[in-house]
Amino acid sequence: MAGQEEQDREVPFISHIRELRKRLINSVIAVLVGFAIAYYFSEEIFKFLFQPLKDALPENYKNLYFTGIAEPFFLFLKLAFVAGIFIASPVILYQIWLFIRPALYEKERKLAILFVVFGSIFFIGGALFGYFLIFPNVFSFFLSFGRDYLNPIITINDYFSLATSLLLIFGLLFELPLIMFFLINLDILPIEFFRKYRRYAIVTIVILAAIITPTTDAITLIMLCVPLVFLYEIGIILSVVYRKIKNSERT
Repeated sequence: MAGQEEQDREVPFISHIRELRKRLINSVIAVLVGFAIAYYFSEEIFKFLFQPLKDALPENYKNLYFTGIAEPFFLFLKLAFVAGIFIASPVILYQIWLFIRPALYEKERKLAILFVVFGSIFFIGGALFGYFLIFPNVFSFFLSFGRDYLNPIITINDYFSLATSLLLIFGLLFELPLIMFFLINLDILPIEFFRKYRRYAIVTIVILAAIITPTTDAITLIMLCVPLVFLYEIGIILSVVYRKIKNSERT
């Protein structure tokens, strides 16, 4: 009997592992397709990402440098890969949805389109927010030190590693409302948890913002903190509204 019960527990676990494997494979394929598309435009992506730094550099130092003969080639591959993640983000989010769907009620499963659409908008919107509003201030801040007697020699690997990492971080940070929504509605964390610890969440947001944008001006810090606090509140509001709709349908 004990052996039979153990087997019964193992079957769902193996099934979940197989499902996870399937979703990961589909996501990887989507990223590879996105990579192929992005690689065709890799030079345009390079120029686009370089522009915020170029604007911040001194007039006579508008170039980047490389120290290895193959470094530009691998850089273009890396840029295409990161761009491929953004291109494939709707597919990746849909695969995540398919993985968690069995744990949802039938009516909750109809939220798939909203999850994919808003998840993609938040992810790409977060990256664009970082690019247009945060990058210029951050790069100007870093390059302001010793400007009168230090000349920048910035390698392509150093800059684009920083730029792509920040874009992905901003994209993930802007997924906060969706993460909160599902933590609440999958009964992992109650909505009271987010209300009770709102102050701690705001302090955490300020600390994260200070780490990501280590500038001395309050404007840049506020520019990042305000949207994240706003997104935190959106996560709570969405969950409250959804709970009310669900309760009204039951009655």
